Amino acid sequence: MTATPQFTRIDVATTDGVAVLTLASDKVNALDVDTLEEIAAFVDQCRQDPAVRALVVTGQGSIFSAGLNVGEVLDNDIARTGVLLEALGRALVGLFGFPKPTVAAVNGPAIAGGCILACACDKRLIAEGARIGATELKVGVSFPVVAVELLRHACGAGAEQVMLDAALHDADGACRTGLAHRVVPAAELQGEAVALAGRLADLDPPAYALAKAASRRVALSVIDDPASRELDRQVLEHWQHEGTRDNLEQLRKPRG
Repeated sequence: MTATPQFTRIDVATTDGVAVLTLASDKVNALDVDTLEEIAAFVDQCRQDPAVRALVVTGQGSIFSAGLNVGEVLDNDIARTGVLLEALGRALVGLFGFPKPTVAAVNGPAIAGGCILACACDKRLIAEGARIGATELKVGVSFPVVAVELLRHACGAGAEQVMLDAALHDADGACRTGLAHRVVPAAELQGEAVALAGRLADLDPPAYALAKAASRRVALSVIDDPASRELDRQVLEHWQHEGTRDNLEQLRKPRG
């Protein structure tokens, strides 16, 4: 690849034209503002680098991502919540609109925002024993429009039920709902993901990019239409509401 900025919240590597982005922000690979900005920056770098043919996204250790870092909301004034949701939107739209093949290697729990990040990828391989789910409603927070559209793209007609059930699905259940495409032994996951990304990259790149652009055109246009912007304004207000902050505070209390 060309010169790489210094990343501190993600690890990056490239093998045979396949870039691997590994979430490495903390022990649960939570998505804070800095991590989301690094994801967006690396995706943009890969978009512009002709040596990068495809992209794999995975998590460090045994966790894909536990979702948004609630500390960004609870440890800052309410304006920071807007910064967080805007950073989330940029990262998700950048990955979803990336013209080259993308594969999520879901190596462990992919919860809430972590689930949505995986859904931004073209293909999702999930390790045996991993779980994934859009659990936002169980926590008591609302979905930005971009999250809804990515779930709709991944799960089709079942997307609404995935959201309303707010459940964590095992690997087989994830494949039934559309949250994942294939279950892979954990020890083989990253190798399988890189190999799949390489096979997709062997397809004609302009044709692949046009197919992605056409299949995602409606979702991307909905994400940015006036009605969606108004809904996202209401979502932000809900995230900033004291009751929502109380809900998020429960996540930080010791269990047991």
